Parts: sequence; structure tokens; C-alpha cells
Amino acid sequence: MLLPERIVEQLHNKRAHFRAYDDDFQREAAAYTNALAQLAEFNTDQLNAKLNEHEAPGALATDEFNGALALPFAPTFAHHEAARAWAHDVLLNHTTMAADGSQILPAPDLSIPIAAAQVAWFVNAHTPTAQYEKNLTIEILAPDELLLSYEGETKISEQLVNLKRFELEAATLCRLMREWAENKSEHLPPLPLVFFDSSLVISFVEQVHQQTRARYLEAVRQLLRCSAETRVPVVGYVDSSHARDLTRMLAVGFEFAEAERINDAQLLNRSLDVWGMRSPYFICARGSSRGIQQSVLEQLGEEFRRELGFVYLKTNSNAPARLEIP
Repeated sequence: MLLPERIVEQLHNKRAHFRAYDDDFQREAAAYTNALAQLAEFNTDQLNAKLNEHEAPGALATDEFNGALALPFAPTFAHHEAARAWAHDVLLNHTTMAADGSQILPAPDLSIPIAAAQVAWFVNAHTPTAQYEKNLTIEILAPDELLLSYEGETKISEQLVNLKRFELEAATLCRLMREWAENKSEHLPPLPLVFFDSSLVISFVEQVHQQTRARYLEAVRQLLRCSAETRVPVVGYVDSSHARDLTRMLAVGFEFAEAERINDAQLLNRSLDVWGMRSPYFICARGSSRGIQQSVLEQLGEEFRRELGFVYLKTNSNAPARLEIP
């Protein structure tokens, strides 16, 4: 049973707490927004010279930074039909590949633990004949594949199910890229584009078991190597990002305290206010959230430590999405 009047009473009693939090957010947002505007006084070389004094400044600028902090989307459309016609022309004969995973976690009331990870993939050649491939693969995890040992205790772990889904997604995209490269003489000239439904800078693995973390990192390494070897670009897409790489960059550049409330997407939302607008491309230079271990980028190795970048793209009425691009 839920009594709305009790909830209203509690909210009323704690209104000062909510107001204090919002006041802190607004002060922090104003300071960082002002710092973002001051970046216009720097060019790429000047900014990076300041940032490179630090091991993990959050982000490093590229040549695109010299243009503007908000890059407009050039095409304009009088109506939806014109927008759809533009999209048709851009996508024609350009193959896109994507995979999306799901999982069934082990049920605690079953005497024999069992779980499953499934990945569906879609390859659309965007040809006049509407050629596409749509399929899925599923893998059942037996009890011994669900056991994780930690500090002398071995138990069934949901972490391993999530890990298997992640590995299957990365491996599926890698297979699709290799298949395309092996048969590229049969394809039309434009390169395909691969969408990875996750961040490539997987900082969440700092919170998982060491053995599990190593497998996550290897899955990302293999995906990035497949992209490099086949020359097929892969893009990590994060619809609702809470990353703080640009706020860290501003904290370093202007000697601010680390942002505790505002994140990159919130910071850029006001300047990226029209559909299709994006930020310039930045190199990710994120440190460890814990500070007592190597960052994810460092754990990926020198091969990829400064080889992952990002942009923020306005795709709807919400805060901009984050695209991570090697």
C-alpha cells in the first residue's frame, strides 16, 4: 500500500535538503559553464600544453577544437520528407552493423544454477534491393561457468553472465568486420560502420573482480584490433552518458575542484541546443576513479591509452549522446 499524502509530507519535511542540493548544482554548473566559455581563449596547442602537465587531465583537444565548442549540423530541412530524403542519400550503399545483447540471470530458487546470454545482430547494406542480415546467437551458462572465487569464497555470480553478454557482443561485431574484410571485393566502395552499444572506455570494470576485469579489457582490445586490422570503423554509442572527462579537463585547466554534480552531457546541453549539433572531437585521457590503481585506459595498454576519443551529439530533446571513436 502506498499513501500519497505520506510521501508529500516527507518531501515537504526534506525540502531544505533538495533545495541545498540544487543550489550546489547550480553553483557548480555556473562555474563550469563559465570555464567552458573561456576555452575560446585557447587554441589546441595552448590548451594541451597546459593539460599535458597532468597524467590524467580527463581529455585532450584535437585540431577540431580550434573551430568551435559547438559544431553546427550543416544541412537544413523544410519538412520531414526532406530529412528522410537526405538520410536515404547518405546511407545508400553504406553498410551498417550493430549487435545488442541480453541475458537471463540464474534464479536463486533453482537447485541447479543456469543462465543465458544472447546477442542479436543486424547488418543493413542500405542497397536499393534492401539486402540485410538479421540473426542471433545464444549461449547457455552451466553451473561451473557461473562460479566466481573471491577472498577464499566461491559462489554463483551474476557478474559472469553480464561479462558473457559483453564478450558475445564484442566477438559478434569482430566476426562481422572480418567477414566484410574477407569479402570486400564483393561490396560497393563505401566502408561500413559498426555500432557498439556500450562505452569503449569501460570504467565500470574498476568495480568488478580482477579476473572478470581482465576478460572485459581483452574483449575491448580484440574489438579495437579487429577495427584497425579490417579498417572498419567502430563507434561506441552511449545514449545517457554520465562521464566527466570534459569537467575533469576544465578542473585541471582552471584549477577547479573536481565536479561532484554536473557531468559532460549536462554541461554541453545548453550549447548543443539544436538537433545534429556536436562537440569537437576530444581524446579521452581519463584517470582511475579510485586513484589507487591503473585507469582503464592504462590497463588497455599503450596500444590504446591515447587512441580513444569522443564527441557529444545532440540526437533528441534530452542531453546529448556520447560517441566514442578510436
